[in-house]
Amino acid sequence: MRHSCKYYSLALLLLSQLSMATTHPVMLEVKNKTIMVDGKSASVYTIEQPDGTWGYVGTEGQDFNVIVKNDTKVATGIHWHGLILPNAMDGVPDVTQPPILPGAQYRYRFKLVQAGTFWMHSHMGLQTQQLMEAPLIINDPNDPYKNNQQVVVMFQDFNFQSPEAALKSLQSGAMKMPMKMDMNKPDLNDVTYDAFLTNYHTLQNPQVVKVQPGTRVRLRFIDGGSGSNFWIHLGQLSGTAIAFDGENIKPLTAPAFQLAMGQRIDILVQIPKAGGAFPILGQVEGTNRQTGLILVTPGAAIPKLSETTAQTAPALNNDQELAMKSLHPLPAKPIDKVVNVVLTGNMQKYIWMINDQAWPKVTPIQLKQGQRVELIFDNRSNMGHPMHLHGSVYELVGINQQVITDGPLHDTIFVLPHTQVKVIFDADHLGKWMLHCHMAYHQESGMMTVVDVTGA
Repeated sequence: MRHSCKYYSLALLLLSQLSMATTHPVMLEVKNKTIMVDGKSASVYTIEQPDGTWGYVGTEGQDFNVIVKNDTKVATGIHWHGLILPNAMDGVPDVTQPPILPGAQYRYRFKLVQAGTFWMHSHMGLQTQQLMEAPLIINDPNDPYKNNQQVVVMFQDFNFQSPEAALKSLQSGAMKMPMKMDMNKPDLNDVTYDAFLTNYHTLQNPQVVKVQPGTRVRLRFIDGGSGSNFWIHLGQLSGTAIAFDGENIKPLTAPAFQLAMGQRIDILVQIPKAGGAFPILGQVEGTNRQTGLILVTPGAAIPKLSETTAQTAPALNNDQELAMKSLHPLPAKPIDKVVNVVLTGNMQKYIWMINDQAWPKVTPIQLKQGQRVELIFDNRSNMGHPMHLHGSVYELVGINQQVITDGPLHDTIFVLPHTQVKVIFDADHLGKWMLHCHMAYHQESGMMTVVDVTGA
């Protein structure tokens, strides 16, 4: 009997290995894409499957089995933004893996342990500014909203000028906006963009999505912009947020929603039984410019939309953070380590720093596996910073002197100018994890460091 059990176990092992060997990976091709922006053609990047599917849709509990093929002329590396995964799969060139050279491939395989709205993007240079990005949707088999139509709404900012030239302009002061002269006002926008897109479309030729009267639609918003925060406006529709950064929240109904760079929000909308056309818009913080798409029921006339509005959007604020409550906050546990993360910037030299250090000359933040950690983001600059931590989910527990209970879970949190934000997380995953501002030009100019989690 003992021998038969041994042979049975061996057979199961062989079958398991055979199953893994015969599972076909999904190919994701990083490639060039030509789009039309306000009547002009432009070459950007995209990440597509061979059949043209933009990005990736998976299911919690299944394997993420992907080969990234680089069909461009530049080296790259693709990061799976928001996913909990082995450190070697995180997709950061020269930190967790070598760059993927032109014509080369890289294999990623790990278990999907979350569900929600995530995204993928380059983690090399300023390639996200050239739209090397795509949605990454992980479905929950037990999601009560799984039968609702799902629509991805990815906001993007675009320039005909190369991002390298834009960075040089920032470093020389040529692109700095007039509001930077008033140090008493927050500095909302570093870069003046030629256009704002949704899923690669401007409002001159918006994407039109067919929906059915009387149905409920789940809008999966992603701020894929490199330098722009957005106010979400739903027009005639009422919206209820049910998730933020891939984590479920208590339903929150509001007339408008905020979304900072790198963040995601899932909003349910009810399409009226009478049908119609329903613009879904994102207005850029601090400007009168907007982008979006249109939900349309059969037979409805498609409206012409303007790329500008009559009113200037205000700065983002903390009202939404204070209103959101997590459905599954982290379990109570004593704090083992407090880490101060001081955010500063030099506008004249355009250098952005964490704890007075600019990447790559940084001292890693050292943690031990299993520690409950409190991060205190102390923004001493005149700009807000969307701070993204790879490989972990953290809970908001305080803003300035205000203590927050059951705060929302994030992987990217927007820290307003001259504000302190406290978050907690568990350093459960070994490896070197990036912590950085998700404003691409700030990250490229030094606002990035490493959180190094070692064995206890």
